[in-house]
Amino acid sequence: MNVATSPNRVSPRAAVAILTAGFLATPIIGEEEADDVETITVVATRTERSPDEVAATVSVKTADEIESELAGDIADLVRFEPGVSVSGTGSRFGLTGFTIRGIGGNRVLTLIDGVRLPDEFSFGPFLSARRDFVDVDSLERLEIARGPISSLYGSDALGGVVALTTKEPGDQLGKGRSFAATLKGGHAGADSSSVGTVTAAGEAGSVAGMLIYTRRMGSETDNGGSVGGTGTERERPDPQDIDLANLTAKVRYSPSDTHAFTFGLDSYTNEIATRVLSDYGLSVFGTTVDSRDADDARDRDRWSLNYRFYGRIPLADRVEAAIYRQLSDTSQTTTEQRTTRTRAGQSRLREGKYEQQITGGWVQLNRRITLGETNHVVTYGLDYSVTESASVRDGGTFDSTGAPLREFSPLPTRDFPLTEVTQFAVFVQDEMTLLGDRLTLSPGVRFDRFDADAVADDIYLAGNPGSPTPEDYEDSQATATIGALYNFTATISAYARFSQGFRAPPYDDVNVGFTNFLGGYKTIANPNLESEQSHGLEVGARVVLTAMNARAAYFRNTYDNFIESFAVAPQFVGSRGIDPADGMLTFQSINRPSVEIDGLEVGGGLDLPRGLSARFAMAYARGEDRDSGAPLNSVDPLSAVLGFGYDAPDDLWGAEVVWTLVSGKNEADIDESAPRPATPGYGLVDFLAYLNIGQRVRLNAGLFNVTDKTYLRWGDTAGIGNDAPARFTQPGFNAGVTFRVEL
Repeated sequence: MNVATSPNRVSPRAAVAILTAGFLATPIIGEEEADDVETITVVATRTERSPDEVAATVSVKTADEIESELAGDIADLVRFEPGVSVSGTGSRFGLTGFTIRGIGGNRVLTLIDGVRLPDEFSFGPFLSARRDFVDVDSLERLEIARGPISSLYGSDALGGVVALTTKEPGDQLGKGRSFAATLKGGHAGADSSSVGTVTAAGEAGSVAGMLIYTRRMGSETDNGGSVGGTGTERERPDPQDIDLANLTAKVRYSPSDTHAFTFGLDSYTNEIATRVLSDYGLSVFGTTVDSRDADDARDRDRWSLNYRFYGRIPLADRVEAAIYRQLSDTSQTTTEQRTTRTRAGQSRLREGKYEQQITGGWVQLNRRITLGETNHVVTYGLDYSVTESASVRDGGTFDSTGAPLREFSPLPTRDFPLTEVTQFAVFVQDEMTLLGDRLTLSPGVRFDRFDADAVADDIYLAGNPGSPTPEDYEDSQATATIGALYNFTATISAYARFSQGFRAPPYDDVNVGFTNFLGGYKTIANPNLESEQSHGLEVGARVVLTAMNARAAYFRNTYDNFIESFAVAPQFVGSRGIDPADGMLTFQSINRPSVEIDGLEVGGGLDLPRGLSARFAMAYARGEDRDSGAPLNSVDPLSAVLGFGYDAPDDLWGAEVVWTLVSGKNEADIDESAPRPATPGYGLVDFLAYLNIGQRVRLNAGLFNVTDKTYLRWGDTAGIGNDAPARFTQPGFNAGVTFRVEL
């Protein structure tokens, strides 16, 4: 294979009925066949470039590659991408966000069609909102930019940017076609899931449209554990029923060759029911959990209106602008049956909810300028957004007669006040070529301004008695980057890049509030938090030949003012964290000294005679706290991927064997202050194949973990706690298959 309360939502099912009638007959003017389009990246420079033409390490994965690798979720997207990972196995709450070069969570900016995905937020055992809000069948392209890149994208691009781009009408249509429809189905053995996707696109005059609807239904992901039963010794996964639906729709109006307007809609919902057998038998303040069931749901709705101009005006050759609104909602309900020390029965209900709404827009202009022997591509623009965030936890405990019992802490409550964050930014970048186009310099700078308004409503005040009044806060930050790419020949190049990143203090760290009277502890706000900052240096070299390509890069990133949540409040360290005013152990978010991560990444591909090919990639990183010298637990161990493939003439069929090697994580590489179990190294063998039947039918199949290896990924160890590590292992031997039919 070649190398606050949200407005009413529109459900995917209802939206299908509404939109299908509107534009099933709808291609984009001037689109070319997919085979004629070169792989490009936009995320690295906010302009279209080949990944080999930018002074940075950027990974690009197309829709064809996503399909060929049988990706079913965001973790599968990076299955063969060393240095990038997604964890979350073994948890009812699902997958986390992306980790890039040892930095993850909200420190990696994740975009879908230029709009930020919702933040991650967790508090206590019953609320963990994560970032798995995307169905992969809607994607046309995945781009991963590694290292700080806030000079283009602002806050949260501390460790990198993951840019997800959904399909366009033209992606489904070839030249001269006015209508296209495809039907895709598949099954994955790892979670016994089935998927069906219907895609329709077409053109009518100056209007083009597309609709993609996906439904996935499955169960818990299998693992390598063998012990069933209940309690913390359980190794088998907790039983789950999963139901996912996703709708992506777009309509594009092109009144002329130079103007285009596109309206886009996403509607995603994922419902998961879990019997949390691994929590049966837990003892909480002398009360035993007899059973625990969970009903969790994630919803994300987005609409956007984009405008593009291709032409010539005094200030630009190309103008892009967008306005958008996105609503996200994570709801998590836990029900328990319990027994007290006196053998009295109880029932308990916990409901957690996290909502986020982001409304915004952006304008970007590009201008090509020639000054003497130097060519410039100047990119400049502005970003604006307003993000409203809210969380609430509620519930109750009842005796056997249904009478309510006293709670340990007030309910309902909010873990942070209602918060509205307004962000405004301006940016400019100049890509200039000199020395007969041998040298490309890319300086850029961006200025960001943040204002956060916090409102302590009745729920917050009642749930956090005695807490100080939440404070508004503001911050501003300027970040810069400079990249240099030199072409020694037409096939050999080297580059260097210095870049900065930052993350504004999160609202839930600045104004966090929680009091547990029975437990004798509380958390307090810290309005004096400083922005996290990063400085990255990367140097690399590339060789790109007709039948071979290779790359190597060394990077060193330093991160200052890392925010640690729930640290012992510094003002009470002398009293061992106890606030003398109320005798309670007190926690607070604080800034920590700097940490450093450096590493090496290499990769390449080779097209051999007779349809044979090979690919290779390796990533190594190490990180430490520069103050204590302790290793960073967020850094993944060394990993490498080696693949050998074959494509028959005319791409009738093809196959690839992929070998993944991952080094172990020894105790010496683990921070003693946040211990996790060490993980042994492992090797995996996967087999991928495809078959094209005529011009309209394609089959993809995969055999994964062919040797039935039992292994534990390092990133998943963060969630183990007192549970059996085997419950967090990955599936043994499993298979998957998909088919796609063009109707």
